[in-house]
Amino acid sequence: MVNMVIYGLGKISKRVCNGCLGAKHMNLYGFVSRDIQKARSYQKEFNAQKAYDSINEVYEDDQVDVLYLCTPNYLHYEQIKEALENKKSVICEKPMVLKDSQLDELFELAKRNKVFLMEAHKTAFNPLLVKVKEMIQEGAIGDIYYIDAEYSHNILNDDPNFEQWVFGQSGGASRDIGVYPACFSNYFAQSDIVSHYIVKSGYKDLPCDFFFQSLLEYESGIKASIKSSWLYDKEHKGTGYIYGTKGYFKIPAYWKGKEAFLIQGDKTTKITVDFYSDFTSEIEHAAKCIESNCFESNIMSLHASKEILKAIGQH
Repeated sequence: MVNMVIYGLGKISKRVCNGCLGAKHMNLYGFVSRDIQKARSYQKEFNAQKAYDSINEVYEDDQVDVLYLCTPNYLHYEQIKEALENKKSVICEKPMVLKDSQLDELFELAKRNKVFLMEAHKTAFNPLLVKVKEMIQEGAIGDIYYIDAEYSHNILNDDPNFEQWVFGQSGGASRDIGVYPACFSNYFAQSDIVSHYIVKSGYKDLPCDFFFQSLLEYESGIKASIKSSWLYDKEHKGTGYIYGTKGYFKIPAYWKGKEAFLIQGDKTTKITVDFYSDFTSEIEHAAKCIESNCFESNIMSLHASKEILKAIGQH
């Protein structure tokens, strides 16, 4: 069993907790926060063993195997580096960092210290997408030639605080939600991006993008269009499409959904799966990698993280 501590107790952290509870090889061991009462509240709610008010306490605890970072983007690089130097494995919420050079440095550091490092992209581990990929490999839609995916949500309806980090230079729609269609497209293309054309636009005088679109071409010849926006709402927040020579797949809420539709001419077939949480599969995968003494994932590898950065644009 792998012991995990969650660092960064914001909105997404409880969903990560629930995902961990469904994993067979990962134990939700503890929480770390400068607000020790918040850490203890999480500890009680999720029946964890430990609550820490200092990250150094986590590093000193030999029972801790991996740190799951749910912290702001601009903190990731230094936090990951520090954890790896203290020989703790790291799973980091997307996007891990904003530059290729930082990815190279951190994955090399993980290898040197013999610990595991992975960017958390639940899209790449969704059991529904795994099933769809198997069906494609069996010839369900013939050869893929085009992929179309979107994730959009009107954040202005949420009465946002524009002082938050997500509206700063390290944030933006492309990094917050644009990673979902990027990961989806790369996952099914299974090929390197050879050309891309990216358009981004902002809102008022904020330093981040509110709309993002990328046109991609892969080495295999597959074309893709991916986009995201904080300026309008989309049904299911977005849908993924995979077009082939013999039909296509339509997948609503593809990053966490449990149903897809296979369209072959006039025939539509519904595909469904069930799972505990949309975070469970990625957490279980990471736990098995750590137990196997891997330094990186064979699914969300250094190369996979670089290709996502390529699709959304580097900082």
